[in-house]
Amino acid sequence: MTSKRKYFGGKKKADLDVFELSSIKDYKDRFSKWHIKQIDLLTFCVNLLFTLSIAVSGFIISNQNSAIFKNNVKCGQLSLTKTILFMLTLSASIGILGLIARLNDFRLTKNIIKTRRRIFELDHDIKYEDYEPSDKEVKKSQRDNLICWAKFLGRITWAFFYLQLFLFIISIWLFVLNM
Repeated sequence: MTSKRKYFGGKKKADLDVFELSSIKDYKDRFSKWHIKQIDLLTFCVNLLFTLSIAVSGFIISNQNSAIFKNNVKCGQLSLTKTILFMLTLSASIGILGLIARLNDFRLTKNIIKTRRRIFELDHDIKYEDYEPSDKEVKKSQRDNLICWAKFLGRITWAFFYLQLFLFIISIWLFVLNM
């Protein structure tokens, strides 16, 4: 059973000065922006991966008996078809891992903004709604932890992106050079 949300802090919205109102609005706007980006990115990536999977599969299936895919041996005893499919599958798999890292990075960035807003509310004794009172030092520690993880996930995302791009380019060049 979920407990009812309560209000904590001293100042009501009507008691805030222009700076405080502006800052709270800015934090809420930034939170909303990152939340929308997270949803949009997820939708775009799912649709992109689905489309590319169907397109590549359709191309290879419809052309598997053509001369371009026959009697070409690469990567040991694997045929050109199997080699390209392996490289594209590996590239797509790394892309999915990068997507997961990016989505978690967006989620953490959104939560960093929310935590910064709460710290601001605590610093200025602004009334806020929550399930239990917040401790400023705990929130600052939480913010620092979120920032550390967001930086790590950002670096991982770029590494996965470059690795995915490298594998994709190699598979395309492998296909083109054997035509």
